[in-house]
This record gives sequence, structure tokens and C-alpha cells, in this order.
Amino acid sequence: MTRARFFRKISGLRLPPREQCRANSVITCPIEHNETKNINEMQYARPTEDIPGPKALPLLGNWFRFLPYIGKYAREDVSTQLRMLRDEYGDIVKLDKIGFRRPTILLFSPELCKKMYRVEGKWPVRITMETLHYYRKNREHIYNGQYGITTSQGKAWQDIRSKVNQFMLQPRIIKVHVEQISEIASDFVERMRALRDPETLELPSDFNNELLKWALESICSTAMDCRLGCLKPNLAADSDPQIMINGLREMFDTIYRMEMQTSLWKIYNTPNLKKLFRVLDTVYEIANKHVERAKTKYETMDNSTNQRDHRILEKLLRIDKHTAQIVALDSLMAGVDTTGNVFGGLLYYIANNPEKQEKLREEVMSVLPDKTSRVTPKILDQTRYAKACIKESLRFFSITLVVLRTMQTDVCIGGYRIPAGFNVLACHSLIAQDPRQFSRTQEYIPERWLRDNTEFPSAKEAHPFASMPFGYGPRTCIGRRLAEMEMETLLLTIIRNFRIEWHHGSLEYENRMINTLVTPLRFKLIDL
Repeated sequence: MTRARFFRKISGLRLPPREQCRANSVITCPIEHNETKNINEMQYARPTEDIPGPKALPLLGNWFRFLPYIGKYAREDVSTQLRMLRDEYGDIVKLDKIGFRRPTILLFSPELCKKMYRVEGKWPVRITMETLHYYRKNREHIYNGQYGITTSQGKAWQDIRSKVNQFMLQPRIIKVHVEQISEIASDFVERMRALRDPETLELPSDFNNELLKWALESICSTAMDCRLGCLKPNLAADSDPQIMINGLREMFDTIYRMEMQTSLWKIYNTPNLKKLFRVLDTVYEIANKHVERAKTKYETMDNSTNQRDHRILEKLLRIDKHTAQIVALDSLMAGVDTTGNVFGGLLYYIANNPEKQEKLREEVMSVLPDKTSRVTPKILDQTRYAKACIKESLRFFSITLVVLRTMQTDVCIGGYRIPAGFNVLACHSLIAQDPRQFSRTQEYIPERWLRDNTEFPSAKEAHPFASMPFGYGPRTCIGRRLAEMEMETLLLTIIRNFRIEWHHGSLEYENRMINTLVTPLRFKLIDL
């Protein structure tokens, strides 16, 4: 009896039918929580070499398959590359010998993704953005051995994450910031009204940059407890807000060029590496200036009463000033381009589905009686449909294409042995649009996320791990609750003031380190 047949017999599983599973190449492991059972899985796991995928050639490896013009997978659009690999090889794919990159396993099944999270370990490792980590290790006068949530690993990551979790993942503490975020949302709506063309009522082609200003102003109010002034009219190109926006955009672009394309930055200081250092130094100087101001303000405040609700930065400063500074920097780097681009996608889907927009407006009108009404925590507790709209938009337009984990030990996923040190990518963005998971997958249907929905396809029909825009487990996105609160607050404020229309074709975006909109967001805003 072959090993594959024996494993299938003892597990009671069937081989998937896709082209007879590429000649019996995929077996689905049962999800286990017990270490002893995992050892049994490893005993009968198939070797890594059997995982389907493009075979590396001697000397050439696999890198030539991704070369521009001549490579089979030569696409700027990473999602297209992933889709091609999935269609050709199935739900688990191996990629190795591509330049200096670690061997990588791609997962296109929610059950396999679930398994990845189950074996990620107590302190999940995510070896990514190595260039950012390299910068931080070369700036010890700033980081002093504490490299932040984004790039730290192991116990060092756990130490800082445990300090921050209690403040950034508790709804009670997030609610403290709703008032200031609502004020920013109201200011931004007035900015949108002023930016419209008086004849066409359309926003200008550079509105994408305005969304980044809103995102930066919002994250500064929570991470640094200040208004940076991003929403002022006629903001100068050399102003702190615009320099930071440009710098963060350049940061992601430069990291992508060094880590996803061919680069020799590990061998010598390439021009891109030097550029990254210059950009990050500039961002740090501006951010640190405002963190220091906040520290001075809190030191002079009257702390004799415990009745006042403290904000995130203030709480962190009371525990560890250095941690507060590092978390503020992490928040800026992770919370501007991500939130700004995702919200632009949300407005696109709302504008292109007028019947859903009207249903949302009914909910908004019931909680915001006037155009100038401010959003409160109590209102956010009542807006179920707005939350469903955000979830459905994230199903189409996620922050990133994949969630990455670096295996710390040899594990079994999909019936195969995955060695320690391999990167495993859960491709949730493609899975979330898989018709095997969501009915009417190409339709924007917020109702699928409502518990009492009986009229439309329900998200309950999909695998629980099909749509995971913020990841899962101990290393889930720590800024998730803040980002959702910011987006929902602005969405309610906009819908209360405008009817939004779109007349410019399909939305286009680039898949790099994050998903970045390239279509000019020329929404038409009609006053209510």
C-alpha cells in the first residue's frame, strides 16, 4: 500500500478531484490541536518535494519564470500571478529558488489556511519586510534593541505585543477616541465639499492623496494625540503632513522593489537601500517631534483623578515611554496607506451599488438626525449595516493579498512536510472571491454578513477562514479595531451628507506590499 493510500485510509479523507489532484498530489490533513496527533501527521506526511509547483531548473532555479517579457508568470499584478499558480497547480503550491527568497508555500484553501494558523506556534514568526528590520537595527539610538511589532520575532515580539494588546484591542479603550475621529471626519466632509468641481460636482483626480491625508490625520490623533493639520486647504508640498505621506508611499514602494524584485541589498548598500534609510529618517524626525510634545503635555497634566478616560498613547507612556514611541512609529507606518486605500475601495463599491447605498442611508438617517451630527460610541453600536458594508468591501479589496507565517518547526500542512524556515502564505484575498466559498461572489452583498439575513446568500455558508482581511491568531493586525472605527465613522458622516456616484469605469489597483489604488477617485457628490 502506498503512503498516500495509507494516510487516506487512516484519516478517512478523499483526494480532491481537481485533475485527479495533479496525479495524487494533494491530500487534506485533518485539523488537529494535539501535539501527539501532529506527530502522527508528520509520520505519514509526504515529502516537501512532492508539493505541486513550478520545478526549479539547475543553476537557473525559478527566477527566470518571473522575468519581464519572457517569464511565464511575468505580471506586475501579483494577484494574477497567484491566480495562475492556483489554477495550474491546485490549492497548495511550492515556490523555491527565486533569487534570495526563502522557499514559499502558497495556500488557496481556507481549511489549509486554518491549519497554518494552528501550527504557527505560541509566538508566530513572520519573516517579512527584512529591509525595514535592517534599518531599525542600524538605528539603535532610536530603537535600542526594541524593533517594534512589525518586524520583531519571538520573545521580543511577545514582550511588546503584550504591552500593547490591552490598549489597542479593547473596544472600551477604542471608544475613547471616537469623538476626536468624528471631528476629523466632519472636517474631511467639509474638505470634500470644497474640493468638488462646481459644475460636475466631481472630486479632483488627486482625491486619492486627500484620503491619505485623512488617514494620516486620524492615526496621528490616536497614535500621537495631536492634530497634524493634514486637512488644511492649500497644504504646502514641503509641509510635515505631505512629506510624511510621500515618505510612507516611497517606503512601501522601495521595500517592494528590494524584497519582491531582484535586488542585491543584502550584499551592498544599493541606491534603493540608501533611499529607504533617507525616507525613514525623515518620517521618524517628524513623528518623534509630535510624540515628544505629547509626552511633555502628559507630564504636566493633573493626574490626581482616575475618572478621566486615558487615550492609547497616554496609557503607553505611563507604562514605558520607549514602547510608546516605537508603537507610535509602527502605527504611522501601518495605518496610513492601508486605511486610506481600503476606504477608497469602500466608497467605490458604495457608489456602484446605489440600492445598497440607500439602504445604508436609511440606517444612517436613523442615528444621525442632522448633517452636522457627530458619531458617538453609542451610534457605532447600532450601525449593523455599515459594518456589513465594510466587511463586504474588504472581501473584494483587502489590505494585503496574503497573510505570511514563517514555520518555526517542521509541520504538516495538506498532507505534506513543510520544513522549518519555509514561508507559508495564506492567500485569503483570492479565497474570499472563490465561488466555492461565497455564492454570487462577484456581487456586492453586505447582507450576507447580517445574522438575521434570509433573503441573500449568507456568509455562514463559507468557511470561517475564507475571508480574513486582518489575519488571525496572536499576530492578527493590532490596529484592526482602530481602522474599522475610523472607516465606519467617516462612512456614516459622508453618507449623511452626500449621495455618491461613480462614472469612470472599473477600479484599478496595484498589488505590492499593500493594495494601492491607481484609479483617480473622481466621485460625484450630490448634497442631500
